[in-house]
Amino acid sequence: MDTDPLTPADERLVDRAVDAAENAFSPAGEGRFDGAAHVVTAAVETADGDVYTSASLPASIGRASTCAEPGAIGSAVADGAQAFERVVAVEHPRDEHADDFRVVSPCGVCAELLADYGPDVRAVVRTDDGEVGVCRAGDLLPARTW
Repeated sequence: MDTDPLTPADERLVDRAVDAAENAFSPAGEGRFDGAAHVVTAAVETADGDVYTSASLPASIGRASTCAEPGAIGSAVADGAQAFERVVAVEHPRDEHADDFRVVSPCGVCAELLADYGPDVRAVVRTDDGEVGVCRAGDLLPARTW
């Protein structure tokens, strides 16, 4: 997938997602779950410049688990947002001694959701070769026909 370089605004949104990850992370043995929890957080920026963040929600029944991106978009929509500028998700490093937060690309379901809420939304992604860049949300689903 071809991507564009991150802009300063994209980088600021990554920083907001990292801040959310630091706040939401629950190390193994210190939270509700046996393993580490809330390992992915997302930040979405509306067309008005407001930023909303959310954490993934693991559940003991996998089907009840949710990704971070829908939570961020849902929070923005509940606050009246109708248009989105950019989105990013980051993974907490999980190791208490690591500080390598990684951008993660949207899963298939989240890619569909993002395209529904704006095919031109700038999605910060990690490519197969590990590079971080930006593409249109609609480009995450090249064969989309709906």
